[in-house]
Amino acid sequence: MARDRDDAPTQPELEEQADAAADFLEELLARMDIDAIAEPNPHGGHMYVDIVDGPEDDMSLLIGRHGQTLEAIQELTRMAVGRRLDQRVRVIVDVEDYRKRREARLGEHARELAERVRESGREEELEPMNSYERKLVHDAVAEIDGIQTESRGVDPSRYVVILPA
Repeated sequence: MARDRDDAPTQPELEEQADAAADFLEELLARMDIDAIAEPNPHGGHMYVDIVDGPEDDMSLLIGRHGQTLEAIQELTRMAVGRRLDQRVRVIVDVEDYRKRREARLGEHARELAERVRESGREEELEPMNSYERKLVHDAVAEIDGIQTESRGVDPSRYVVILPA
C-alpha cells in the first residue's frame, strides 16, 4: 500500500524495508565484487542498513568523496526497495558508521555556529547539503533559544542559514 509522504512507517514496516534493503545491498555488493555484509540496525529512532566487515579500500570506495557514492547507493536502494514494496522507504544506508559520525559532527558544528550567531548577532551559512542533513541542522539548532534556521537555495546547492530569532 502506498502511503502519503509524511506518514511514518510502523516498526514492522521499517523492519520489512530494512530487510529488503539489506537483500538489495547484498546483491549490489556481490555484483561489485565487494566482500562485505549488509545488516539492518535500529539506531537513534532510525532504521539503518549498515555495510560492514569489508576491506578498507572497498569501504572507502562505497563512501566516495564527501559521501557522494554512499548518497547514490542510498538513493538507488530507496528507489529499488520502494518499487518492490510500493512504499516510501525510510531506511538509511551507512558504511562503517560514516553517516552516524557525520551526523554527530554536523550537529556539533551547527550548535557551535548557533552559539557564535547568538554572540555576534550575524547569520552564518553552512555548506550545501542534502535534505536529511539540513533537517539534522534544523533540529540541532532548534534546541538553542534566540536562534532560528532557514534553508536557502535550490537543490543540489540548498543550504542552511543560522540567524538570530
